Amino acid sequence: METATPRDMSDMQRMGKRQQFRRNFALPTNLAFVALAMNTWEGLLAGTAGALANGGSAGLIWTYLASFICFGAVILSLAEMASMCPTSGGQYHWASEFAPRQWQKPISFFTGWLSVLSWQCGTAGVYLLDGCAVQAIATLTHLDYTAPPYQAYFIMVGLITFGAVFNTILAKHLPAMEGMFLLSHVLVFVLITLTLGILAPKVTAAEVFTIFYSKSGYSNIALSTLLGQTAAIWTLLGSDTSAHMAEETKNASINVPRSIVYSYLLNGILGFSILIIYLFSLSNVEEALGSPAGSLGFPYMQVFVSATRSNGFGAALASLVVAIGFSGGTTLFASTSRQTFAFARDNGLPFSSWLSYVNPKYLVPTRSIFVTWNFTVLLGLIRIGSTTAFNAIISLQVLALLLTYGIAIACLLSRKLGQGQLPPSPWSMGIASLPLNIVALACCIWIAIWCCFPTMLPVTASTFNWAPIMFAGVMLLASVYYWVVGRKNYEGPVVKVSTS
Repeated sequence: METATPRDMSDMQRMGKRQQFRRNFALPTNLAFVALAMNTWEGLLAGTAGALANGGSAGLIWTYLASFICFGAVILSLAEMASMCPTSGGQYHWASEFAPRQWQKPISFFTGWLSVLSWQCGTAGVYLLDGCAVQAIATLTHLDYTAPPYQAYFIMVGLITFGAVFNTILAKHLPAMEGMFLLSHVLVFVLITLTLGILAPKVTAAEVFTIFYSKSGYSNIALSTLLGQTAAIWTLLGSDTSAHMAEETKNASINVPRSIVYSYLLNGILGFSILIIYLFSLSNVEEALGSPAGSLGFPYMQVFVSATRSNGFGAALASLVVAIGFSGGTTLFASTSRQTFAFARDNGLPFSSWLSYVNPKYLVPTRSIFVTWNFTVLLGLIRIGSTTAFNAIISLQVLALLLTYGIAIACLLSRKLGQGQLPPSPWSMGIASLPLNIVALACCIWIAIWCCFPTMLPVTASTFNWAPIMFAGVMLLASVYYWVVGRKNYEGPVVKVSTS
């Protein structure tokens, strides 16, 4: 493509990839893309209900701060690998290049399956969350509204359909729109913080920073608080979306790692700031959780109502938050379809030759976009029959994504400790690289363990964390596919890499 730099062309040639997309993302637009995909401060508002039950305000504050610092090592490690290998494949490609030779093929294959699974589930989760949030807003303006689950599903279908159209017909305008989305991301944050800071009644600093509690059935406060950390981690995930757009980013080996790190810092700081002002404004936890919007999982909307003393103004503020969340979902949709396309391009999925098609008119993987739309629409049906089952799928997304991070970082460590040769890295952590990689791997393992615990007691069919069971099932399916088809057809991207 005419916009690719000599370094971009050299990187693609080394990795054995053909340039098929427009490189129309620069550093600012890629940064905006990742910041919107992460949606950290919006996600914190939407996901505080479970964390408040496990650890309370103090638990949420301190686990978020600790997670932000420790998970920073993971982000830096991802940025380092993205600079070495700027490809849409991301983690499964890195695993293929860095793993010990005899394990490159199976490790890369299973990492690819985990990555596709996590992003597909994550996209479905974001869009359904937006659908449920629209219902919660309706309870503020229509007090007799009962929010039936099927309506959230149809709202989700409408939103994901718009996302599919935008990512196909309007795909060439996505970089320009990302700048507008990022500006909205920041401006709405300022509006929310000013509104809560000026109008909302405040609790004391002691209540926010020092009072831990458990309302989830766990008698051990420390254990309950550690379980609540998963809410903080969920909002800090997603920086690797930049890597999955690498083949559409100019000067990718430098701009992609910068976007990963800068977006993490921007969103992490905004997230901590909104958390502070929100928790100081949460004067009555029981009222917020017990309100119609709170019972749907969005207690922050009741805080908006209490601050403005108006259901209408509260609904307006909540609508802005949901709108930004929807723009983030559209961004996430693009990254998910690129991840699916990349793994199909390397013959890792069923019907890979069909899935890896790039439309010559729009220069986007339209069939992977279509599959992503279908996956979300079908997965959303689960929500109609069972909230617990759908929540388990979202937990599976977090667990699977963390494992892809951990596997890729472990493979990088094996190459470094084995004194193997690594690709050139224009963006590097220098002498801090190895110790940060070790911390990052430990962080991934630690968080993955807590993702497997039930978040409420007593454990019943409705409170059991089904994510580990579903994870085992997906891995069994991947193992069968690998044994029957994959071990013959899948070689891994490393076979196309040039060592010269």
